[in-house]
Amino acid sequence: MLEPEVKIHNNFARNSLRGSKRWLLIVLVFLAYIYWPRSDDNSTVSKSGKTTNLDIDMHTDSDSEVKLLNNHKKINNEGISVSNGWFKGLKAPTCEEYTSYASRQHAPFSKGPLKLPFMRPSLECRTFKSPAVEKIINEFKIKMKDDDLFRIFENSLPNTLDTTILWFEENDTDGKPKTFISTGDIHAEWLRDSARQLSVYQKFIKDDPKLGKLIKGTIIQQAKYIRIAPYCNAFQPPKKSKVSRKPSSIDNVTPTPPWDDVFECKWELDSLASFLTLSNEYIFNSNDYSLFNDNDFIDALKTIVKILRRESSPTFDENGRVLPFYYSFRRETNIGSETLSLSGTGNPVNFETGLIRSAFRPSDDACIFQFLIPSNIQMMIELKKIIPLLKKYNDPLIMDENLSSVFHKFVIDINQGIENHAIVDHKIYGKVYAYEVDGYGGANFMDDANIPSLLSLPDLGYGNIHDEIYQNTRSMILSKIGNPYYLKGKYLQGIGGPHVGLFHAWPMSLLIQIRTTDDDDEILKLLDMIKTTTGGLGLMHEGVNVNSPNGMTFTRPWFSWCNSEFGKTILDLANRKPWLIFDEDKTDIETDILKNGHLTEEYLDELELELE
Repeated sequence: MLEPEVKIHNNFARNSLRGSKRWLLIVLVFLAYIYWPRSDDNSTVSKSGKTTNLDIDMHTDSDSEVKLLNNHKKINNEGISVSNGWFKGLKAPTCEEYTSYASRQHAPFSKGPLKLPFMRPSLECRTFKSPAVEKIINEFKIKMKDDDLFRIFENSLPNTLDTTILWFEENDTDGKPKTFISTGDIHAEWLRDSARQLSVYQKFIKDDPKLGKLIKGTIIQQAKYIRIAPYCNAFQPPKKSKVSRKPSSIDNVTPTPPWDDVFECKWELDSLASFLTLSNEYIFNSNDYSLFNDNDFIDALKTIVKILRRESSPTFDENGRVLPFYYSFRRETNIGSETLSLSGTGNPVNFETGLIRSAFRPSDDACIFQFLIPSNIQMMIELKKIIPLLKKYNDPLIMDENLSSVFHKFVIDINQGIENHAIVDHKIYGKVYAYEVDGYGGANFMDDANIPSLLSLPDLGYGNIHDEIYQNTRSMILSKIGNPYYLKGKYLQGIGGPHVGLFHAWPMSLLIQIRTTDDDDEILKLLDMIKTTTGGLGLMHEGVNVNSPNGMTFTRPWFSWCNSEFGKTILDLANRKPWLIFDEDKTDIETDILKNGHLTEEYLDELELELE
């Protein structure tokens, strides 16, 4: 039997050992928490395609930047996985995943000083082929005077068709075309992204009927999505497509969406506006009005009315009573812009503004003030475009009113809301458009690269580039003192946004800047910045570090939306300013195919005259 002192000593030793193990376990858990990859951290993708963590709380000094950029972790952006090996679409099963393919150079190289690679997949690995698009590429190869710029055009213009058409049925079981288009390296279809991805091809569909069916199939499939989940922004491939899926980003959302069909459910007003953009552009370019006899399409339009009415509702009534919330969103995250305050409803908005709420921006970041002005303007423009078409071809009743009449009221209300609340006196720039307002006098002076943006307003069809308020706004948002997300670095300057942090400008913003100016010098400077910051890959990326030589540090090697915007910008210059990109003796381009493919005011006026 042990003496008491020995017992005490042994008990103390055992307790000390247990304590040491306990502390060791605590330390291991703490280290695992710190270093374990969390899906909602910000990230960037280097040229190699590897992800690099970027802290949200960034400092602007170069030492902090280097430290952040060297802090490698395998983390995916905003809770949405960017993975290899799970695409099975309209291509040969042996084809390499394009995310990895787009992360390294391929021969042949351009003859210009940048020696840019050829980044199109081989013929058997392309997901759709358009003779009309190939024809314009071949024509521009002869006409363009900058070999490097042409190489980016050659890579970018067909990128959506080459790589993202994961499912296309010309005649599905119901006799209608159906299409599913991914956004690129994220395995889902965003309503906005896909509309912008396809916009550049709308002008080609008169010469390519199959391409027209592809776009019509996208509209019909999106109409089905809107009917079942009108608040959602991104969707899964239809089960019948047999396209492999990635798990949905399931959040606490009201109303609960059908997660079998939904990839993410952020209420973004521009998602529904983009569906209308896609539809209006298709009808205008194809002269195919059969959509107005399609039940899914008409039901989608009626659903849009329901959502616009709900989201026109303020937070409080005139007596201060809290009104019902039709939508809420909560996500477990350590990034503030990935969820909504006030139990998922967002900051309050005032009554009798005429404006429509949007919980999230086109960047998928949460709004600060929920009257998002670019999205309201896009919705107003697209409703205005579809009204005469409804009157002419099919104008169904909705609650004893014609659909066109309901849309017309929204157009009037939104326009009045813009005039009364969105135009604000800025102490430096005069009268400008605010990015977001709340109807109480609160205004957010900034712009984000994603379209719709303040910079893109004329490109959307709102006013023109010479309007005084737009010019004031443009000066503000293209200035470091006017826009906190206008980033200037050693190699690049342009608008970014909170989505990828404070070091990355988006090439998309430079492309929109080109399309909203008549200044030749400004355009040439922007083209030079764009072509020299592709990371040597000759493709557009999401965000590019403004201090990275040649744009070697960027996010998302496969971002089809921006590739389409590059193609659209070159086509715009070919129509507006051919001398900037073509050899002088080769400017006899067929300008009819290069026009914007938008419903113009003249076209709308002609429709109105026909109806009278």
